Amino acid sequence: MSPFAVVLALAAAAAWIATNGARPVIRLYLRFACVLYAALAASTLSRIAPDAVAVMVTTLAVALLALAVFAGLRRTPKPAFAAALLAGACAAGIWSAAIGVVALAVIPQVVCLVAVLVIARRGLMRRPGVHLVFGAVALLAASCSLLAKDSHAFMALLLFSAAGLLGVVLALARGSKISVEQQRGADGSLVIRRIR
Repeated sequence: MSPFAVVLALAAAAAWIATNGARPVIRLYLRFACVLYAALAASTLSRIAPDAVAVMVTTLAVALLALAVFAGLRRTPKPAFAAALLAGACAAGIWSAAIGVVALAVIPQVVCLVAVLVIARRGLMRRPGVHLVFGAVALLAASCSLLAKDSHAFMALLLFSAAGLLGVVLALARGSKISVEQQRGADGSLVIRRIR
């Protein structure tokens, strides 16, 4: 499983770099997800509770990616909503890992990923939308891989997580360029403001 964990670690590093062009709020969510997937890779490489870490990491990371998609394609989520979603995802992941019932973690992941697909349907024919859909489908496959209890399923989890993370990050990094408008101020100086 080590090579697959290395692939996930490299994907997390590449995704971190690719977020440079994203808006700050989107970049925050995406980089937090990158750190979580890197932690999963490190846990797998060190063989320190990889199954429990996988359940917790994937649940919280999928919620973070869903928030990033919402911020990128709709509007910045309200702090109370974001905090409630992340707290719920964190609690579901920890509770699921503690009692050994993986389905408790998979259900919120599937809900978040269906929300991502619903949000992405408008821009489906454009390249960022296609990347986003493929990324969400890969993350959905990674979530389903949690339900199987063998080494092949865990390898699939690592690879699908890497593909899904990169797909979502590439879609949002390309689609979140800030549009600006140049205007002259009252004193004749050039003013740049963001178009809403």
